Amino acid sequence: MISMTGYGNYESQNSKISFSVELKSINSKYFESNIKLPYLFSNQEQKISDILRDKLIRGRVSFNLNYKMKDSGNMVYGLDYAKLNSYKLLLDNINIKVEDKVELKDILSFQDIILLERENIDSDIIDLLYQTLDNVIIEHNDFRKKEGSFIEEDIQQYLSRINSSIKNIESVWENKRNEYFDKYNEKIKSISDKYALNNDRLFQEVAIILDKRDINEEIVRIKSHLDSFIQSIEKYDNLGKRLIFLIQELFREINTIASKSEFIEINESVIDIKTDLEKIKEQVQNIL
Repeated sequence: MISMTGYGNYESQNSKISFSVELKSINSKYFESNIKLPYLFSNQEQKISDILRDKLIRGRVSFNLNYKMKDSGNMVYGLDYAKLNSYKLLLDNINIKVEDKVELKDILSFQDIILLERENIDSDIIDLLYQTLDNVIIEHNDFRKKEGSFIEEDIQQYLSRINSSIKNIESVWENKRNEYFDKYNEKIKSISDKYALNNDRLFQEVAIILDKRDINEEIVRIKSHLDSFIQSIEKYDNLGKRLIFLIQELFREINTIASKSEFIEINESVIDIKTDLEKIKEQVQNIL
């Protein structure tokens, strides 16, 4: 079982550059990414996003990259002239309205005007970038697996309690079913004797009513769903959506038992099961 909550950070370097990356994720129905890259590597955003989508599958993912060049003498800088002109127009308007004059040095203090040329980035730097990405994903996924193991422990405890509650419901029903049917038969017999009704037709209707009150089929289906739940945990890694479906089926069956049952003991167990199912549902929302 793998959690959608994960964290990883990783640092790497070669003779030209050092990287520091951070990768975080929380639960989400789909893959959503928030990727923060320096301008120098902004053209790698789509490829990085595709890799994260492939490796992480689901979750709201945040990725942050920082770098430091080691040999500043080899850096080639350029100007973003479009931004430079925009800032100049803005500052010219300011000069008209205020006494203090804004000079060129003030414009150049804006960090996004002076750019490091991408042509200076060679294959060694790009290779290191993606090696760093691979390593932070491994660290992040290890975190996810560790979190998932804690979630699985909790879910297994709730499943054990649900199994006990189902056994209690089954035991109560087995012990009281004949008593329940006998009670209805006595009522029908008294009505039949009093009003001289057609016994065959009457008991046929009673049989239909009693069949609708029988919860044996629901008990069998709940046991089957619980077995499927446990087998899925053991068999699959990415099983969040599968477990959500099984939880919905379990709720449907237990609600049917609640609507049929007239025994306090059964209804108490139904409440316990629904409480545990809600707790499992909360946990399942956070698994892959």
